[in-house]
Amino acid sequence: MTKAKAGTTRRTKAPPAKQKRASTSKLIVATKRASLAANTARLGVLTRLIRRRLATVVESFYDVGEALREIADRKLYAVSDHASFAAWVEGSKLMSSAQAEKLLAIVRHVPREAALAAGQERAYALVLLAAATPEPDSAAELLAGGVVDGQPAAKASVRTIKAAAAAERQKRPQSPAQRAKAKADAAVEKGLRALLRAAGLSAKTLHVGAGEVRVVLARALVEKALSAR
Repeated sequence: MTKAKAGTTRRTKAPPAKQKRASTSKLIVATKRASLAANTARLGVLTRLIRRRLATVVESFYDVGEALREIADRKLYAVSDHASFAAWVEGSKLMSSAQAEKLLAIVRHVPREAALAAGQERAYALVLLAAATPEPDSAAELLAGGVVDGQPAAKASVRTIKAAAAAERQKRPQSPAQRAKAKADAAVEKGLRALLRAAGLSAKTLHVGAGEVRVVLARALVEKALSAR
């Protein structure tokens, strides 16, 4: 019988299961490290883009909003040890949280071309108005064919739009029955205005009541529409 030499130790190989677990663990760590590096790099790219755009022309506001949306939606702020998007905005000192939320609202609700044509402040005012009204419209729809205080929404002043939004918020019904009625009335008004636009008409006044709908049209527009038939 052959004896092992004194002072020597015998190494045994790790069981296959342990080797597999160790390999999987290393892969997970490497994947997390790569993801963290990629997100950190992307956050840096977007932050630099925002700084550049803020220093350039006014039209860049939409690019800034899109960059902010990516940071918020993908939670890229987390790689810089911020618990929330708002905390990252404050920590980065790029802009106020209110301004960031304004730009986010624009890119979430208004297409690029429409927003650039309307301008930052008007686009945001229309987002607020759409949110305040009970009818199921959007800022994009208001820009395309909405009317604010008797004039096209796309041309209405920011002050006029904000005043309309404030008025809508003040008269917002409280009870479920009131909300349902207001929603139904708004749907009737929206549908009727669409019919009038299709006929080449625009109502100076349109009031939806409990049992009737009153519409005031400019005589000249009516005569023009009739002569075109």
